[in-house]
Amino acid sequence: MGLTKPKARVAGIDVAGVVEAPGANVRPLRSGDEVLDFLRGAFAEHACAAADMVVPKPASLTFEQAAAVPIAATTALRGILDVGEVKAGQRVLVNGAGGGVGTYAVQIAAALGAEVTGVSSTAQRRAGALGLVATPSSLPASRSGLLTACITQV
Repeated sequence: MGLTKPKARVAGIDVAGVVEAPGANVRPLRSGDEVLDFLRGAFAEHACAAADMVVPKPASLTFEQAAAVPIAATTALRGILDVGEVKAGQRVLVNGAGGGVGTYAVQIAAALGAEVTGVSSTAQRRAGALGLVATPSSLPASRSGLLTACITQV
């Protein structure tokens, strides 16, 4: 890093904020629009984003909530749709259903009409995953002790 880039990189990838000044030919973004995106240096006070990657922030979300969406949701969406090619009626196992990517994977697969089984490592994460779309079917204890809960969307 040198003359044309900062000497110290700013951390962060997920971002939510307010458009301060869109480029001259950028449409439909306007100053004051609330948006979310993922980009390098998201923890900076100001960040530049590609206009075609920015999406409107849902009004029902705080900025903190919206900033937790981009990478986790995109990863789950690509995994369920592009890699897994999940269709209605298929069975889907989500390992880590109570984590960032897992919570989105559970919701996306269920929305597609799949029968979703989610595995989570703690009671707290299990409760969070259960609150999304699932109903408890069983709570198996794993032999290793690491996988302690199972949820199923019927």
